[in-house]
Amino acid sequence: MTMLRSAARTMLASYFVVSGIKAVRDPESQVPAAEPLVDSVVPQIQRLAPDQVADLVPTDAKTWVRINGVLELAGGVALATGRGRRLGAALLALSLVPTTIGKYPFWKRHDPAERAADRDHFLKNLSLLGGVLIASRDTEGKPSLGYRAHKGSQALVKNTNSLAADTRKAGKKVAKETRQISDAALAEGALLVGTVVATTRKARKKANKQLKAAKVSANKQAAEAKKVAAKSAKQAQKTAGQAQKNAGAAAKSASKEASKQLASVKKEAGKQVGAAKKSASKFATNIHLGEN
Repeated sequence: MTMLRSAARTMLASYFVVSGIKAVRDPESQVPAAEPLVDSVVPQIQRLAPDQVADLVPTDAKTWVRINGVLELAGGVALATGRGRRLGAALLALSLVPTTIGKYPFWKRHDPAERAADRDHFLKNLSLLGGVLIASRDTEGKPSLGYRAHKGSQALVKNTNSLAADTRKAGKKVAKETRQISDAALAEGALLVGTVVATTRKARKKANKQLKAAKVSANKQAAEAKKVAAKSAKQAQKTAGQAQKNAGAAAKSASKEASKQLASVKKEAGKQVGAAKKSASKFATNIHLGEN
């Protein structure tokens, strides 16, 4: 199969090698056919290309014929030798387009014989174009770079999808475990909160009970204290009344005793006064009698 491919490529390249050598050595013979195409295409290239590139674009048909011949010669040699065959075939396809349009515009011919001849050459070049396009895609049974890139991209997509599936599976597992952990944490938190609430409620209930008991005890102690105070006040009042009574009795007794003593003193004093008067009277009588 390899020898068949080599022979076929050499036969296909022979036309382009001969045509390229002829165009490089004798471009003048092809200038009349190339001038209409050059005159119409080159101004468009100069208009669309940047200024730096537009100044380098040749404007004479002879130069373009030689450039096309070099492309044909280089592409034919590459295709025949097998070194850079695919690139060489692509160069040949590129050179065939302007050559075919410039040399064989059968649609412009008015003479039926010339139109038929140009149409035959146009179809021949069209067949050559198909051949070099096939050669540009021939990989000799080996996977092409595009094929390998496509397969690699498919494998990458497959691996990516597999990895994504594994990632989703792992994510679901992690999410499930996370949800379980979260549920457990929530349950534990709810239990803890319930315990705290219950403990708080119990403590609050106990505190309310202690407060109520303290209030009852305080009220009881206050009532007891009030009762003791009232009893003490009553006792004090009774004691004060007794003291006042005793004081009144003592005062009365003292007054009575004083009156009694005063009466006794008065009586004694009366006696003494009477005795004194009596003695004085007697003394005066004696004096009068001259007994003294």
